[in-house]
Amino acid sequence: MEKGLNIFFTSILVNALEKLKADSKAEWGIMTAKQMIIHLIQSSKMMHLGNTKLLIKEKNIEKAIAFLYTDKAISRGIKIPKDIGYNFEDGITEDVEQLKEELLESSNAMLIFLSENTDFKSIHPFFGELTAEQWLLFQKKHFTHHLSQFNLL
Repeated sequence: MEKGLNIFFTSILVNALEKLKADSKAEWGIMTAKQMIIHLIQSSKMMHLGNTKLLIKEKNIEKAIAFLYTDKAISRGIKIPKDIGYNFEDGITEDVEQLKEELLESSNAMLIFLSENTDFKSIHPFFGELTAEQWLLFQKKHFTHHLSQFNLL
């Protein structure tokens, strides 16, 4: 795995989350800080859900995967179906510090799994079948998107 990906999940993410507070406001979008953390926790586990549903046309998969290798950011305001996107109740009982710890644990588990299982592949609804490296590239872009949403990067 690329060293920069490891640094992102082991250092940059940790530093960004230290700045996040329960009352932090998003620069755009509708998520609260707690909802964003839960969304990223769910995202870090997404590759294990056995998804087979593609929301991208087959002819666009190559271009979508190529995007993962660029420095381009995920666009703001993308509409994600609820059954694929975030899934949480409004009455979140965990405090933000507990959720941040859970996110660091789940992202670390994801990093370890993908680093140890380099031949792993599974389907992402918007990118098609991704390799272990491509999953990490996606997650880095996805985490960066939401951390930027809260002005943490």
